Amino acid sequence: MRDDFPEEVKRTLAFRVSTTCSNPACCAGTSGPQEAPAKAVNVGVAAHITSAAPGGPRYNQNLSSEQRSGVENGIWLCQNCSKLIDNDVVRFPEGVLRAWKTLAEHEAALNVGKTRAPRFESMEQRKMLEILKWKDRRVMLVTMNTGRAAQMLGPRAGSCHVKVIDCSEFSVKVIGDGWDRSRSIPLANINFGHDDRLDCLELLEHNL
Repeated sequence: MRDDFPEEVKRTLAFRVSTTCSNPACCAGTSGPQEAPAKAVNVGVAAHITSAAPGGPRYNQNLSSEQRSGVENGIWLCQNCSKLIDNDVVRFPEGVLRAWKTLAEHEAALNVGKTRAPRFESMEQRKMLEILKWKDRRVMLVTMNTGRAAQMLGPRAGSCHVKVIDCSEFSVKVIGDGWDRSRSIPLANINFGHDDRLDCLELLEHNL
């Protein structure tokens, strides 16, 4: 039997973070208007930090049914991040989710009644966010010549299809067809292009 959240707990979790995804790498808004003027859309989820039932992600047998379905065991996420945390428990243990919740609620508390300042993003963050749009999808990795080689041979040294596995502010991890293992490329070495023929992102790798 599952210890699901009551509707009141779901509303509380959503409002405590201004209906924003609590994953600090996401922060997606989860509510907004439908086309119908009297309706709203919600893509947020009240996710269990420790599972609602035995055998689920991060299940804690020491909690009572009331604790398991209470506000303290919940975190508000978008649907993508809710699925992500349950599919990769090693990467997203209980401590990480509780830290997300604390940060998201603190951020919401600071902004209640205040004009939100434009979010500052570094060049690395902008690169990371653009690459993450292509996570688990195929892109083109292009090796670029530099210096004299670029003058003599042209800017492009070679290219191949790869799949984006993950990306941080420091590196992007990719794997290609037939590769034995994935490869991490420093984000400082990456610029963007677009392959018009295949309609996909190009990762332009400069060996600095």
